[in-house]
Amino acid sequence: MLVITNAKVFDGRTMLSGLRSVTLDGNTIAAIDAPPATADDVIDAAGMTLMPGLISSHLHPDFYKFDIADSDRLGKERPPGVLMAIGIRTCRVLLESGFTGYSGASCSNDIDAQLKMAIDEDIIPGPRIRACGHHLGTTGDMNNGGRWWKAYQTPGTDVCADGPDALRRLVRQEINRGAETIKIFASAGHGQPNRTTRNMSRDEIAAIIDTAHERGAKVRAHVADKAMIMECIELGLDVVDHGDEVDAEVIAAMVEAGTFWVPSLIFLRSVLELGLGENLGVRREQYDHVRAMLPAAQEAGVRILIGDDYSGVFRNMMDDDPLDHQVGNYGREFAYYGQIDGLSPEVVLSWGTLNAGQLLVDSPARVGVIESGALADLIIVDGDPVADLSLLARPAEALRAVIRDGAVVIDRMSERVHSRNEELCPQ
Repeated sequence: MLVITNAKVFDGRTMLSGLRSVTLDGNTIAAIDAPPATADDVIDAAGMTLMPGLISSHLHPDFYKFDIADSDRLGKERPPGVLMAIGIRTCRVLLESGFTGYSGASCSNDIDAQLKMAIDEDIIPGPRIRACGHHLGTTGDMNNGGRWWKAYQTPGTDVCADGPDALRRLVRQEINRGAETIKIFASAGHGQPNRTTRNMSRDEIAAIIDTAHERGAKVRAHVADKAMIMECIELGLDVVDHGDEVDAEVIAAMVEAGTFWVPSLIFLRSVLELGLGENLGVRREQYDHVRAMLPAAQEAGVRILIGDDYSGVFRNMMDDDPLDHQVGNYGREFAYYGQIDGLSPEVVLSWGTLNAGQLLVDSPARVGVIESGALADLIIVDGDPVADLSLLARPAEALRAVIRDGAVVIDRMSERVHSRNEELCPQ
């Protein structure tokens, strides 16, 4: 057994009072404040904060340094082996940023499922993964139209079919290849200029969602306009990605259905800062509207999630691209959302722990919380993230340990001890 002592504990909901001890038995949390008589190992947190590992709920592991205006198709900009190498690099960046899990939001070449396999078989280190598959779409939709002479000869990130039966077959193929989440593009918006009123018929969306649920998979949708959001929720959608036209009626529908929402506002902010709003169909009013809806959605009980379209897509336009896959960038979201009036630091932290864990693993497993029986994906932070959310954007300074599935995969505890000794006994 591993016992972590003298720790402040953020349990995924709130910062517990005083200093606590947490006992791990293998890959699960055995107890809080009930240390065993003997332990195989002890970590003295020395007043630092023990909390659930962070979880991104919208991640594309193979999106990296592509040109948003490039005429090539996503998932075809590099050979499959290079895209997998990017995925392996992303896994390391996640761990070094304090993220012990991610729920995929689409990938090419079944990369999510293959990364998960390699991690589970201890071939590479990496986070806990809920594997997503390709973007599922239809002929001539926003991801399939345009340059028809550059159509895929083999699948990239996007695959398409037409009609309920053909899309039902695609869903089953995705699940057979390891996808636990099916991703669809129900509408344009959120940086995807309108080409079509809708990307799928109601019958097609219903067939996808019903088939996925029959096979135990979830469905997430890039969907921005209100009418399509409401339709998708009514048909049983699990995750609304973006939801730019969320309003009080949509919030009520999400609460009743238990739908997750990933607002992913860093992308919109970056588009506006670079003056690309008109080109990409992003308006300041739209961005401000989503920010204004977040406190209302939280108050109503919507399960809001952390995650965004990290890709490095703006790296040639910004000195410090907040959406590049670099250590510390993912953690910037917490301080960003924490600045919105009506959102407390503990609430925002729960988006990347408690709420995210409910999407990442299927019940009865639990992750994203510190409680007896939960999976032991944990981090130790030097400082109090509730008092300063920006600590999570500075892992080189603040992240002291990462525990993944009960095993210590990053250990910088001695660095903190050495630093403290230098303060007490300067040369």
